[in-house]
Amino acid sequence: MAWVAHHVDLRQAGRELGRAPPWLFVVPALLLCLNSLLHALRIRVLLQGAAAPPPLLAILAAMFKAAFVGVVLPSGGAEVAKIAFLARRTGRAEASLVAVVVARLLELVPWGLLLVWGLAWGLWSFSRPAGLAAAVFAPVFFLIVGGSALAAAKGGHLLDRAPAGLRRLWGRLPLRLREPADRASAAFVQVGSRPRALLLALLLTVPFSLLNCFVFWLILHSYGLRVPYGDVLAVVPAADTLVSLPVTINGVGVREGLYAHLLAPWGASPALGVAVALTRWTGELGRAAIGGLVFVFQGGGPGATPTPDPPP
Repeated sequence: MAWVAHHVDLRQAGRELGRAPPWLFVVPALLLCLNSLLHALRIRVLLQGAAAPPPLLAILAAMFKAAFVGVVLPSGGAEVAKIAFLARRTGRAEASLVAVVVARLLELVPWGLLLVWGLAWGLWSFSRPAGLAAAVFAPVFFLIVGGSALAAAKGGHLLDRAPAGLRRLWGRLPLRLREPADRASAAFVQVGSRPRALLLALLLTVPFSLLNCFVFWLILHSYGLRVPYGDVLAVVPAADTLVSLPVTINGVGVREGLYAHLLAPWGASPALGVAVALTRWTGELGRAAIGGLVFVFQGGGPGATPTPDPPP
């Protein structure tokens, strides 16, 4: 944020925010809530085999509460909160962990494809930081997804194919650490043995990714930047890889500094770039505010009652 304050006229950024239409601070939040619903659907599909799935609205409430908590955590902290809230609801931490992790793994498929599209579109010449991010993260994403799919397809414990030294080290760990990890490994393999559920969850990542870029396209157009949607699909996913890195609280500073630079080829001043970034963030804050209301009306303290799995 110090870099942004030194290189950007923040008063001008405030004036740019002031000229935005009022609906722009409502519609993106509603669209991001729709994305949360798609994410909750994927979580429920993945929980079908690993645990008795909670109602969709209960999972959606966990998504909103995690968004609220994630505002004050480094990027990625909301995912940990999701696992905690889902575990409280299902009574099984391992199943909740696997569902959230697999849901995010599946997101890497369209995300990686969009990074490849960005490189083919000319992202390297458009912005070196964004082009470098796409070139680095696209193969990393595909390697992670491919390795995870291979591990799940082979079945058994995930350590069965690990080096002998790693297995011996694992055997020396205290039982209280090994048992939850063994249960998580079994839940991961169980999810991987359900190809139809995985395919459905994967298909639901497509509108999730397209809607995320559509929100950004809508904000750009509201500020008078007539950028084609295909260009947004090429640039925004690469930028999101950098904003998602856990280096600041909720990506603050990284987001603003990145878009102050990234929107320049489209005719945006650094101040306008910061205004666009902040407007997009207000959509996330709006979704988090709904999570705060869920905390108020539903409660989220440690006394919440979990719903255990039925006996086998």
